[in-house]
Amino acid sequence: MSSIFLSHSHADKPLARRLAADLRAAGHSVWIDEAEIEIGDSLIGKIREGLDQVEYVAALISSASVNSEWVNKELEIASNREIDEKRVVVLPLLIEKVDLPGFLKGKFYGDFTEEHKYEDSLQLLLRKFKPAKPVPQVEPEELESLREQLKSAIAQAEAHKAEAEAHRKIALQGKSKKLVEAIEKANQNFPSHAPINATYAFETCDTPVTLDYLLWAIAKAERRGGHPLEMLLTIDNKWGEVEAMLTAYSEMIESANRG
Repeated sequence: MSSIFLSHSHADKPLARRLAADLRAAGHSVWIDEAEIEIGDSLIGKIREGLDQVEYVAALISSASVNSEWVNKELEIASNREIDEKRVVVLPLLIEKVDLPGFLKGKFYGDFTEEHKYEDSLQLLLRKFKPAKPVPQVEPEELESLREQLKSAIAQAEAHKAEAEAHRKIALQGKSKKLVEAIEKANQNFPSHAPINATYAFETCDTPVTLDYLLWAIAKAERRGGHPLEMLLTIDNKWGEVEAMLTAYSEMIESANRG
């Protein structure tokens, strides 16, 4: 499994989200700013954290991104890593027919400029990464049930997030040893959850929350009318993290079944 930072302009968000879902469905971990940056965070700090944690930076190149101050800053940081580490870090993905920025000229790029090229270019990109276990497909009946459960869970998370937004704390800056151990254990039991846990697992009131634990707690709450995790999430203002994790999981499942 590889980890990838998607550097893109806000104008290219739909394609960035589609690509993120497809990479996760292939078993990889993806950092995309809409999910990882919370209100109150230092933008530069969180983006730098994301850039430092990944193996590759996939740059979506378009007329909007080449003129984006943020994208240029991200690519500057990534290019410095490439020089320091003496290996390929920046992977240019052309999504509009524009000239590559000077520091990317000469690099072989993925051509996503036309819809009919998308799948071939995606497969070419996947060849660059470490072997990963793809997310298994789900039977139609199970998928529909999962959609409904996720829809309900996401709606609940959004409601709690709205109530807690005014008091949101600065997001967790790094993963503790306890959380890392919980992620490793969860990934052993549920390998298909690894792309989500790598990016979205978090702690609330000193309790690690991985995807399998969250889904189990949701199922328990539905059967019994509540679960202690709900109280911890409310106390610690972590419903935003729940929403981000469930949304990414939903998109990954949908992408796996499209394939």
